[in-house]
Amino acid sequence: MNRRLIRSLAGVALLATLAACGGGSSDNSLTTVSSDTLVTTQVAGYPHSVNIYVPVGATRAIVVLHGGGGTNTGISQQLDMTTSSVASTATVNWSWLEANKVILVFPQGQHIDGATAGTWSNWAMKSGQDDVGFLKALASQLRSTYGISNIALMGHSMGGAMANRMWCEQPDTFNAYIALAGPASEHFDQSGSDACKPTTVVPPYLSISGDNDPVMQTANGHWSDYHWIIDPLVEWAAGSSGAFLDGTMLGEWPQQQVRVSQRCGESLTTSSAAQVSGNVTTWSNCSGSMVIKKISGAVHNVAGQSNSISDQMASSNPTVVMDAVMDFLNAQ
Repeated sequence: MNRRLIRSLAGVALLATLAACGGGSSDNSLTTVSSDTLVTTQVAGYPHSVNIYVPVGATRAIVVLHGGGGTNTGISQQLDMTTSSVASTATVNWSWLEANKVILVFPQGQHIDGATAGTWSNWAMKSGQDDVGFLKALASQLRSTYGISNIALMGHSMGGAMANRMWCEQPDTFNAYIALAGPASEHFDQSGSDACKPTTVVPPYLSISGDNDPVMQTANGHWSDYHWIIDPLVEWAAGSSGAFLDGTMLGEWPQQQVRVSQRCGESLTTSSAAQVSGNVTTWSNCSGSMVIKKISGAVHNVAGQSNSISDQMASSNPTVVMDAVMDFLNAQ
């Protein structure tokens, strides 16, 4: 282990001790962290390994959930936050993290007995873990350890479905929610007894999804459908071990109409309030706190595949997705 990393980890341990004693830094800056730090840790009582990228001077954090069958290092690489599928101090995109003053947190999803692919218990799939309890404990640990109050939850695919579950069931856990090609399960259908109706706060929400997604089957005009039906082949592959529960999801467009109404009473239509820039069509409501982006021609992956979300948004900018997320969060 190199000396720089040893010093960094020692600094984080000191910060955690100060926080436990009521000390530590304010929300304005991580003044006690003297160098960019990669931490691998766990939350007491839960098996999830968690990678935390802590840059100097961070003022907020984003917890990022990978998709079903994905890994925490894999989604980090797709977002261009690491240059390798193996996170290390040398491969993290520290310049972007420092410029945006944000801690990125990447938990590893778990799997039920007999399955091998990590995922989240989000009503579409099950991981065998209390992921709601885990995320609540993780958010609490981040706030106490790093002295920050502003934490967003972001997820891709099944990670996005998990972010939607938290938005519906535990909305005050995080300050904002972001889903990348990851809609809510039909479990939260407004016509059912478990309709998505946040009871305390209606937090900000950002959705980014492609209209040519073969997994969520949004192609050929289906992006605005009430239901997105996960490709049966994908569901079969994941469900052969019993990890898949229900492949019917709520389309982002009709669900966003519900969210907008719940937050500020506005309405959302396909013919108004749309801003088009290249392949990106954006609807923004409730003073910019409720936003959906439709990416023309984009498939399911964030990056690493032809016509990925990142490529279709701006092929020359590998951090375009994270840049859009930060633009949204900075506006809140």
